[in-house]
Amino acid sequence: MFKSYRERLRLKSDRAAEQDESYGQTISVLWSFAITAAVIGLYFLVYLNWSSLPTALTTSDQAGNPGRFIAQVAKENLVTLTSNGPRVGGGQTNEVFTVNFLRSTIERIIAEANPAHKFELEVQQQRGSMLFDYISYPMTSAYQGVQNVLVKISPASGPEPQHYLMLSSHFDSVAQSPGAGDDGTMTVVMLEILRQLSLDSTAYQHGVVFVFNGFEENGLQGAHAFVQHPWWDRVRTFINMDVAANGGREIMFQAGPYYSFLMEYYRDYVKHPFCTALAEELFQADLVPSETDYFVYTKVGGRPGMDFAHSTWGYLYHTQYDAIDTIPMETLQHTGDNILGLTRALANAPELENMKEHSYGKAVFFDFLNWFLVYYPDWAGIAINTIMAMLGIGLIFGSFDIMASNNDVTYGRIVAQFFINFGVQLLSIAVGIGFSILMAVIMNAAGGAMSWFTEVWLISGLYMCPFIICTVLGPVLLIMFYKVEDVLLQTRIMLFLMAQQMIFIVIMIVMTGMEIRSAYIFAIVVIFFNASTIVNMIIRFKQFHWIYVHLIGQIIPIAYFSSFSLTVFSTFIPMQNRGNAESNPDMLIALFAVVIGLMITTFLTPLVAMMRKPFVYFGFVVAFWAISIIVSATSVGFPYRAETSPQRYYVFHLDRNFYEFDGRLRKSDSHFYIHPQDVFSPATIMDTVPEMARATQLGDECDRELYCGIPFYQSGYHARRNVAWWLPAEKPDLKPKVTLEFVGKTAIDADLTRYEFVTQGPSHMSFYVSPLEGFYLHEWSFSSEVPRSGVRWKGQNVHFVNFVHGIDYSPLHFWVVILHPGGKPLTEPSLILNVVGQYMNNEEPRTAEFQQFVDHFPDYAHVVAYPSYLESRVF
Repeated sequence: MFKSYRERLRLKSDRAAEQDESYGQTISVLWSFAITAAVIGLYFLVYLNWSSLPTALTTSDQAGNPGRFIAQVAKENLVTLTSNGPRVGGGQTNEVFTVNFLRSTIERIIAEANPAHKFELEVQQQRGSMLFDYISYPMTSAYQGVQNVLVKISPASGPEPQHYLMLSSHFDSVAQSPGAGDDGTMTVVMLEILRQLSLDSTAYQHGVVFVFNGFEENGLQGAHAFVQHPWWDRVRTFINMDVAANGGREIMFQAGPYYSFLMEYYRDYVKHPFCTALAEELFQADLVPSETDYFVYTKVGGRPGMDFAHSTWGYLYHTQYDAIDTIPMETLQHTGDNILGLTRALANAPELENMKEHSYGKAVFFDFLNWFLVYYPDWAGIAINTIMAMLGIGLIFGSFDIMASNNDVTYGRIVAQFFINFGVQLLSIAVGIGFSILMAVIMNAAGGAMSWFTEVWLISGLYMCPFIICTVLGPVLLIMFYKVEDVLLQTRIMLFLMAQQMIFIVIMIVMTGMEIRSAYIFAIVVIFFNASTIVNMIIRFKQFHWIYVHLIGQIIPIAYFSSFSLTVFSTFIPMQNRGNAESNPDMLIALFAVVIGLMITTFLTPLVAMMRKPFVYFGFVVAFWAISIIVSATSVGFPYRAETSPQRYYVFHLDRNFYEFDGRLRKSDSHFYIHPQDVFSPATIMDTVPEMARATQLGDECDRELYCGIPFYQSGYHARRNVAWWLPAEKPDLKPKVTLEFVGKTAIDADLTRYEFVTQGPSHMSFYVSPLEGFYLHEWSFSSEVPRSGVRWKGQNVHFVNFVHGIDYSPLHFWVVILHPGGKPLTEPSLILNVVGQYMNNEEPRTAEFQQFVDHFPDYAHVVAYPSYLESRVF
């Protein structure tokens, strides 16, 4: 017979007293502060490990370290490489000085090489075109005279290898940036790797090709040029190296695709692993606003490979502060050690002999605290996640039997309490996410966005604390107001933890079903909670002992996600001032904060409900949140700092000329055009730059003129037209002049007319080809197929061409064929053609007025400023 409720309570109380008089009792709130301090302490220990780099080797260490990468040699090469200013494609510094420097350095390496190797050195010059099929703004990239410095190392004896490994980096830089980091760092790393390979006494099985790419920044033209080179046919895989930050360690963020054996070599031969499949998925989902040459080599060239980049704290990326003194030798040593070891291994890899046999699909990969690599194929990830989910669910419901016995209640009673806790925990998380997102909306609306941009610690207060507040409050309120006499307090807390485990399991299974490899991050917490649950089941959740087991089980997940958070925030925080000026940057950061909070804190916050005076800790978290809000509203929360975390401005001195169909000049004017980069552009200069008193937004100019009549550097810049500003200015004196010669038009048949042109100008040009309404672009000389239109203007299609030249300054001949309605005479207008010149090379002078305008910008602003020309014709 069932015992009475009163008798069961008495027996349970007696058993509890026999086992441990503190069973089921609350604990001091000091536990919450001790656990918080332990988590923070662990975070800082992880930070010390995360930021540590190997000791840099100098030339005096060479004798004792044969075959090792020597950072000092790379640094000395970097000093020379950056000594002549920015290396903008098409300019003398890039096309002459840098090419000569690379050639002479490589020639010295060859002269000192071991006779086991032979070398081929070539400066490639190439023309071509390719399409970037962006969603709203497809862009055709055309080029001529692009230079790549190529060198191949192969065995001195025997037949020529049939299979090559390629290493690639680019040596050009953006306008007004010394480019010591991007991509000078990887250029000199490649030079030192070449030197070390050349000194090896044994030849490698495969050829190794080094591609020093001369035109990446404008649109990956250098990589596309090499894909057309004869050596490309024998390239089987590649290592691409780029930079989006200064210093730190390089992350391997793309591998393959579908050749997971590359990760096996990374695992076995890289000394200091730093990688994650999550980075690959974020990059390939276009959440990172850039592309690397990896895109060309894989999408256009059809080769698998690996993509590396420095990405931590990239505040100085593409700025004037990307200088030699920001690149520590330890960074060069770290990257050199890793890539040199990987290169030597792949240069002898048998897999290169038949790549098709080793196409096994994608892989799940991540490093643990940069100590070792965890890697397994994606099919194994599905199996692991499924098994761990089933085990986790089994352990949860298996634990209920022990809990029922400990509480002397039925199994169903525990199950019922579990689902109540599950609902509360799920609601707490949902409200916490909503609260954090609401904070991001409020901060942006109140003008407090990006207060964390320099003072990163504010993220924890502004966006992690609201989430923690909610996940603490839910369990505390349930315990406080929903009294359960027959289930002990510690059991109720255990059920909250089981509920959180179930939430993680559900998320993991959903992500696995969607073939998202990043589900591994949830597998980590599930696996370690499973492990601690097994131990607790063995000790039958003995009073208080289970807490210690649970906390010990959280050490490794917290350590991993501390490192994970450092990687995520150091990568994405600096990106928030070089993207969409119309978006809310706090939203993404708040979401990342919530994810980190979810992974680190939600197995800890339910413990607060077990403590005496839980609202003391709750008040502490609320106070830190409030303090963070107050600090964000002070000067400390101002986002930018001179030289360390600058604001970015793009300012173009426009010279615009519009012509009628009959050739008459319709309009000619000049402006300073401010292209926005973040939510505070141009708000931060409205009161500090006196010329901004004359500034206005574009208004209806975008209705009057094709693509606003602005000489956009890239077609996507048109998307920011609603937040762009300009002000009248004097005409610039532009040299060389942009010339457009209309050669003539020829009727191909009744509906097709061919228009031929010759143009010449600076190294960076663009063309907007827009047939009038009712007319269509049928063919053109830039590609075999006409790409789809970008955002239309007044019902007209708009086709954008970005054209650059390197060392070849000859005029560009091009033609377009327009399809027009039958019976239309050739004398009627059918086409608008805008020709654009970008005078971005550092050799281009500014007018006194333009220089004065730039000089008035605050010291925390990095201003990219150069003249631009637009000529609009109707044909």
